[in-house]
Amino acid sequence: MQPLLSIVIPIYNNEKTLHKMVDSIFVQKFDDWELLLINDGSTDSCAKIIDDYAGEDSRIRAFHKENGGTYSGFNLGIEQAVGKYIVFACADDIFMPNAFEIIVRQANEYDYDIIFMNIDTSTCDNFQNIIFSDIHQNKILSSIKIIGKINVEENWRILIQHNLTSNPINVYKRDIIKKYRFREDVYGADVLMNIAIADEITSMSFDAQFLYRMFIYNTNAENFNVSVGKYYEYEHDMFNEFYINLTNLYTKWNLLDEEIKIGFAESRIYHLKSQQLHNIYAFNNKHTPAENIEILTSYYCDIIFQAANISQTLHEVDELLFNNINSIFQNNSIADDFDNPVVRIIRLLNKHSQIDEVKHELSSALLDYRNPYRIGFETYKTLSANHPQIVNRNLLNYLETERTARKLLYTGNFEQALDTVIQLFESAISTPEQYVILALCGYHLGLTEDSQNAVETGLDIFPNYLRLEELRDKITSDL
Repeated sequence: MQPLLSIVIPIYNNEKTLHKMVDSIFVQKFDDWELLLINDGSTDSCAKIIDDYAGEDSRIRAFHKENGGTYSGFNLGIEQAVGKYIVFACADDIFMPNAFEIIVRQANEYDYDIIFMNIDTSTCDNFQNIIFSDIHQNKILSSIKIIGKINVEENWRILIQHNLTSNPINVYKRDIIKKYRFREDVYGADVLMNIAIADEITSMSFDAQFLYRMFIYNTNAENFNVSVGKYYEYEHDMFNEFYINLTNLYTKWNLLDEEIKIGFAESRIYHLKSQQLHNIYAFNNKHTPAENIEILTSYYCDIIFQAANISQTLHEVDELLFNNINSIFQNNSIADDFDNPVVRIIRLLNKHSQIDEVKHELSSALLDYRNPYRIGFETYKTLSANHPQIVNRNLLNYLETERTARKLLYTGNFEQALDTVIQLFESAISTPEQYVILALCGYHLGLTEDSQNAVETGLDIFPNYLRLEELRDKITSDL
C-alpha cells in the first residue's frame, strides 16, 4: 500500500546526529510513512547505521551512492519515493514531536499540492546544544490556506517574503515534484526548485506551529553549514538566476507590478551586500587579494545595475564595491604591475599632492572598458567637489549621461534611452559602452538592422570587446 509520506534524508558523515533525526521520526504519533536514508559517500559509520535501520524496520530503505552533495541525495529520493507526498529533511536536524500529526491533518483536509513547514532555526555548538533559537525567522503568526491557482499566484510573494520558498524542508505532492530535479551545482537549488514548481501549484497550506528544527552550527568547519558564511565561485551567478527566474515567473503570471519589481531588486542588492561582499572574506576563499579585486569588479554587471537602479541604490552599490576593493588594496601587498581599473583609480586618488596632475589619468581609468559600470564614479564625484582642480567637466557630463541612458534602458523607456545615448556620440569621449547601449536600444525597439550596425561599428572601433560580441551573437540568434 502507498504510504502517505516519503521522508528523504541524504546523509554525509552524520554519525553523531543521524540517530537524533531518526528518533524524531519514530516518536511521531503518525506512522504511515516510508523513510529513505541515502548515504552520500560517507566515510564514517553512517553506511552501517542506515543498513541497521533498514534491517530493523520494513518502512526504512537504505541507499548508498558516491558523494554528490545534499541535492543529489534529494534527487535520488525523488526517483525512489512512492508516497503521496515527499518530505525532505537533513540528517543534522530534527522534526518536532507533533510535526507529522499537523502535516497529516492538513493533507486530510484538502488535497494540497504543497504543505509548507514552519522552521525553528537554532544556532548550536557541534553537539547540537542550542545557543540561540530564532523562532521568528519566518515572522508568520497565523496559518495560511490557499486554494486556486490565481489565489496561489497572488499570494506567492508572501511565501517569498517569509522565507518559506528559501529551503526544501516542505511537503511536496510527489506527482508534481517528480517532474523536476534539484540542481546539484549550487547551494541555492531549493530556491530554484520552488520557483520552478510554482507555476504548477494550485493549492497550498501553512501551519504556524513550528514543525522542524534546523540547526546552524557555530563553527567555520568545512563540513558544517553548507551555505553559511562561505565563499562560492558560482554565488554571483546563482543570485542573478534567482532574480531573473522570479522576474520571469511574475511576468508570466502578469503580476510584475512596480512594487514587486522593487521587492525583487531590493532582494538582489541585499544578497550582494549581506552575502557576496561578506563571503569574499570567508575562511574558505583561497583566492589571492588581486584575484578578489577582479572578482569584486566583475560583480557590477547588467543585473546588478538594473536591480540597483530599480531599488534606487546605485550610489550605495558603487560605494560598497569601491570601498571593498579599496580595503583589500590597502590591507594587502598588491604588486605594482597589477592592472585593474578600480585599483588605478585608487592609486591616482591617493596622490593628493599631485592631484591636479592626474586629471587625464583619472578619466582614462574611469572609462576603462574593463569597468563598464564605472566603479569609483561616486567617489570621484565626491572628491571633485572638494578638489575642483581634478574636475573634468566633459567626463562628469559623459558619465552622468551614460548612466541616465542605462537607467532608461533598464526601466523599459527605450525611446528616451535612444535619445539620451545619441547625446554620448556628440561628446569628445568615445567608449565601447556607447555602442552597447545604442545596440540594445535598437534591439528592444525592433530596429534590428540599426542594432546590428551599432554592434559592427563598435567592434570596428573597439575590436574583441566581449560585451559587443555577446550582443552580436544574441541579435543573430534571435533573427
